[in-house]
Amino acid sequence: MKRFLILLAVIAVAGYGVYYTFTSKSYELSHEAERLYNEGQYREAYDLVVESMNYNRLNRQAISLRPKLRRIVEGEDMLNEAKKLYEDGVNLGLEGKINDAKLKMSQAYKIATDIPGLSPSKPEAKELMRKINRDIELILERAPEVQYREAMKYVGTGDLTRAYEALGNIDPQTEKVERKRSELAYQLGMQRYEAVISGTGNKGIIEDGIYWFSAVQQFDENYADAQYKISELKKLK
Repeated sequence: MKRFLILLAVIAVAGYGVYYTFTSKSYELSHEAERLYNEGQYREAYDLVVESMNYNRLNRQAISLRPKLRRIVEGEDMLNEAKKLYEDGVNLGLEGKINDAKLKMSQAYKIATDIPGLSPSKPEAKELMRKINRDIELILERAPEVQYREAMKYVGTGDLTRAYEALGNIDPQTEKVERKRSELAYQLGMQRYEAVISGTGNKGIIEDGIYWFSAVQQFDENYADAQYKISELKKLK
């Protein structure tokens, strides 16, 4: 019996020692976290609070600090994500990728809106929301010209079909865009026509040529010639 009591005493002392060690470490970390919090080093403080609670989940100082720091850190993370989406949206807009730009902007706006009102990041989030509202209008206004320039890059590389398709995606279809599409249609038709005349084309090329010449508009100076070549190609079918 005496040995058993001695064993219990040893276990109790050892247990208290472990508890004291962990509690002491927990409060050491939470004190440092509070110091960092007062200095404005919120993310570092939050990491220490989490670590301190791993040692002692009943640490009152850590329990008090954790929600304040979590609100700050989560708000910063959300704001940074919203900023990144906003920047991606602006860059996509400048590239003429309007639908993708609008999607990124709307995602950024949603995240900025969801930042809690008590978060220190909320004022900056509201400013970001104002920038998004302003810049999305500018992107939409500039979109047709940006998309036109992007389409012309395909012309420069000789990919007339892709340029034609890119111009067709511009909204609204201005006279400038329609005239350029008609011009490209005529050029594409001529490529097929010359291939047929030179004997390097086939019936598929003939149909392709008719398709492109049919896309030449009446206001185009090459309209009459396109109609003539359509009749010539039909004779070869």
